[in-house]
Amino acid sequence: MGDVGRAARLRVRRRLAVARHGVGLLERKQRIVAAEHERLLLRADDLRAEWEDAAHEADRWARRAAALDGWHALHAAAPARPPRVTVEPGRVMGIEFPNEARLDGTPPRPAGGGSALAYASRAMGAALEAAVAYAAVRRAAVTMHAELVATRTRRRAIEHRWIPALEAELERIEGALEELEREESLRVRWAADGARPARQRGTREGATP
Repeated sequence: MGDVGRAARLRVRRRLAVARHGVGLLERKQRIVAAEHERLLLRADDLRAEWEDAAHEADRWARRAAALDGWHALHAAAPARPPRVTVEPGRVMGIEFPNEARLDGTPPRPAGGGSALAYASRAMGAALEAAVAYAAVRRAAVTMHAELVATRTRRRAIEHRWIPALEAELERIEGALEELEREESLRVRWAADGARPARQRGTREGATP
């Protein structure tokens, strides 16, 4: 059996207040994260369409350049080093995620070959930039979804397990305190009833016959 004193009741009341306040904070966080997740999903749909269009355009020009100059010329026009990607982080409710990603520099224009090769190079660069932007937003959406699930799980755990357990503990403590108060009241009444005959006897013995 746990503590049943007034200090225990105060301690449980404080923990219950903290738990209810925590539920309020988690509900607010859940709303904000859900809205941000929805925004990222919509943005990802737009960027995916842009990437698919850019990839289709790059493939079209690559085939045309290969038909005119050969695949070897297309491969030779590739940058000597792969481009670097810079990711700028964003933060919502303490959650860090890729907010924006971009290529550092653009692939150089090929020195040789026809105009189709130049168009193919630019189209491939644009497709790569679109893919990087889409990948960053998709990653951000995945991060937000994971945080949304975790926040919802924590809120439900507090609502359905922690708070009911604390409420039951508080009810038990208050019931036990009420029982102790009734017992104390009965002892006081019994003590008063036991002292009354003694006072009455003393009064009668001291009376003049």
